[in-house]
Amino acid sequence: MDIAQNISVEDMASIRLWLLQEGQRLEYARMSFEKEKREFEENKRNFEREKELIMSSVKEQARKTELESKTLATEKILFKQKLEILEGGFRTLCREREDFETEKEKYKNRYAAGAYSGSGSLNVSAYKSGVFFNGIDNVLALKKRYRDLLKIFHPDNLDGDSATVQEINREYSLLKDQF
Repeated sequence: MDIAQNISVEDMASIRLWLLQEGQRLEYARMSFEKEKREFEENKRNFEREKELIMSSVKEQARKTELESKTLATEKILFKQKLEILEGGFRTLCREREDFETEKEKYKNRYAAGAYSGSGSLNVSAYKSGVFFNGIDNVLALKKRYRDLLKIFHPDNLDGDSATVQEINREYSLLKDQF
């Protein structure tokens, strides 16, 4: 208390003025701090929202990628299965064609004496009836064999022959009427 008694009124007034100014400065600093704190909190919330949007977008893209990968894997499996079916069909068709060619050669050799016409092409009518559709016992098998034979012997093909196609058509109509 001795110090407070030794201070003059003018010094006291200057101390009070300084304390008032310091209080105002501190209040202004506190308000600035509160304002920066609110801005920081708002920026933090905005960042969290953006982060959630980005994460949901990333999750959505990952889900789409996974779905597309599964679809691609399924399509690959289906493609392989289709390819195997087609390859099997072509192998069967080639075997049937070879068998048919063998059968054709057998009949050609058997009926060589009167089987050729003057033009040098094979006279198909000299063959025994039923050569093209041996072993067929229902309409579906008949139609399938007919389509396969036309693929092989159609005149537009390299080894095609119109006389053979006519004989195939004749046998097909006879057998179709029987079924």
